[in-house]
Amino acid sequence: MKLGYPNNPRKDVMKEIKWIAQHFDFIDFFMEPDRAYYNKIDLKEIRKRLHEYNLEIVGHTAYYLPFASPIEEIRLVAIEEASKCFKAFEKLGAEYVTVHANWPPSIFDAKEGLQMQIESLALLIEEAEKYNIKLMYESGVGELDNYTNVVKILQALPKLHFHLDIGHVSLYGRDACKFIRKLHAKIKHIHIHDNFGKEDLHLPIGVGKIKWRDVIKELKRYYDGTITLEIFADKDYVLLSKRKLEEMWREV
Repeated sequence: MKLGYPNNPRKDVMKEIKWIAQHFDFIDFFMEPDRAYYNKIDLKEIRKRLHEYNLEIVGHTAYYLPFASPIEEIRLVAIEEASKCFKAFEKLGAEYVTVHANWPPSIFDAKEGLQMQIESLALLIEEAEKYNIKLMYESGVGELDNYTNVVKILQALPKLHFHLDIGHVSLYGRDACKFIRKLHAKIKHIHIHDNFGKEDLHLPIGVGKIKWRDVIKELKRYYDGTITLEIFADKDYVLLSKRKLEEMWREV
């Protein structure tokens, strides 16, 4: 298991990298405006710092890119922007990069939303391959981001990997352990944060209602890769969550 933390894309990138390097094995690089987008950062300097700190990198594109917009032209622009991120991530040494689930407005049904996503993801995989990037799909926080729909997307696109967000797959009564058991062969990266089952709160471990010992026990059975603590809280709580996760990982 390797533990990482994301940069805040609205803060100084170099300061974020320094803090993460002091406490974690890798940075989950959120390539987003306004201070961490591909056209705002010094790629050579960041690559140099990552090398100096011996800090690995996993890539993450903006979660709000509209890959399932009903307007095709908007979908294509979103894909173009993601491709520019892929190019930058290649220069930073990232092998795996996340794209986020996206659904059209509710006047379109789930079948239509799935088709829009699948079409966009197929093009995104092609773009990623140009830069030696392997693409990961992170399911979202809505009711449509259920196990059945995730499976349909992954089955339609064999080259697509799964980014398992424990917080997301614990919303709306979903069973995180089921996702782990059934989809472990597709999982390449994990986000961990807590909630109360209704909202995507990104709380420290143990603050919400997720049964972490059950989740970690299931994870240890199948997975030993990169895990990001996507906890949006004071850094002391982030480091406390890191210690709690490490302790539970040893104990279960």
